[in-house]
Amino acid sequence: MAYKIERNPYGVVKRFSGRVTYEDVLRSEEQVHADPDFTRMRYVISDYTGAEYRGLTESQKADVNALRIGGHFSNPRIKYAFVIQSPDICAQMASAVANGEMLHQTQTFENLEQALDWARL
Repeated sequence: MAYKIERNPYGVVKRFSGRVTYEDVLRSEEQVHADPDFTRMRYVISDYTGAEYRGLTESQKADVNALRIGGHFSNPRIKYAFVIQSPDICAQMASAVANGEMLHQTQTFENLEQALDWARL
């Protein structure tokens, strides 16, 4: 498993490490959405610091977005933050936000502290 989910009082931090695959991203989303406290969560932070992550294909993004659509109906207030240093992945995320692919409030950050500050607002 290339990730660990840390539960906090108001959300979760998914810390990815090593080589991150599509399956890792999808499984981590499924676990978060299946959490009994999902409807009360305020944020989900995906931290890719130090991980080898190349992003998702369009087809893979559709699978993850399908989960998030369901999550939006269960918890429309939740925020998604991504800690990513790769300029290419940041550009992909910015494009997804600009194209309306992200239903929830979404932001990318350079470090976890910034993401936590934003998520806790």
